[in-house]
Amino acid sequence: MRRLLIAVLGSLALQAQANPDVISREYKLILDASRFQSQTESGDVLALMQAVKPAIENAIGRDVSGAISLDHDRQVRFYDTASTCRLRELGYSFRERVENGESEVTLKFRSPDRYIADFEDVSSSTNGAESKLEADVGATSAIPFKVVYSHSTKAPNTRTLNRMDDIHAHFPGFQSDYGLDDNLTLSLVGGLTIRERAYRNVDIDLGQHDAEISVTLWYQGTPSGSQSPVVAELSFKYEDPSADYTRKVVNRARQAFDALRGLEQWVEADGQTKTGFVYQYDSAFCQP
Repeated sequence: MRRLLIAVLGSLALQAQANPDVISREYKLILDASRFQSQTESGDVLALMQAVKPAIENAIGRDVSGAISLDHDRQVRFYDTASTCRLRELGYSFRERVENGESEVTLKFRSPDRYIADFEDVSSSTNGAESKLEADVGATSAIPFKVVYSHSTKAPNTRTLNRMDDIHAHFPGFQSDYGLDDNLTLSLVGGLTIRERAYRNVDIDLGQHDAEISVTLWYQGTPSGSQSPVVAELSFKYEDPSADYTRKVVNRARQAFDALRGLEQWVEADGQTKTGFVYQYDSAFCQP
């Protein structure tokens, strides 16, 4: 009996270790970018929120509160090896964001399998680094609820990014797993520098957790005049470090997501994602 108890406890311990906690859940929809123009941007975002708020409240019977406002205005760049795109090939992306002169890099691995995503070592030796395992929920006209898991770490950065060594310096686990040559040249994917403007400060009351709404607009270069963004995205996310989500929370989130999908005048059901846009901008970048 004692041996059986020990075996059961051991099995439960192994299951706990092998059951990675998804501490963040983010629901994303691509918007019709032509609905936004740089010269009327804040008004266009407000018009979107005037459709979003009643749609969610009617769907879940709970409040959407706050006033949408600009939260980030920064540059975004993706790096990979030209021609071979080794990072993309391995399921990774490497992104830099620069705001007010401060650089932050993120190494991210994505997979439809939660366990595979969690097993990837994206740990960082850099002070101030933060890691998370996140469920990214999206939708297309054919698939109304598609989940992909991302395991990522963001870290403050002071390095000039031009060699694989600049990734290894922040993420030694990635170096150990894949052993890519430190001297491999990192290039700007598609030659693109994106201007990202992110609007936030509106929350959905899901009960146990609040979900934060974001409207993210990507411009190619500095926005001016009647320029429209190249990508526009509406998302909301909620987090719990212990991943202890209640049934009511996850069901309300799904209902809110479905309500947003119904805003057909705003949502582009089969629109291009942000990372997809970067890698497809120059079709020759990943061609040997």
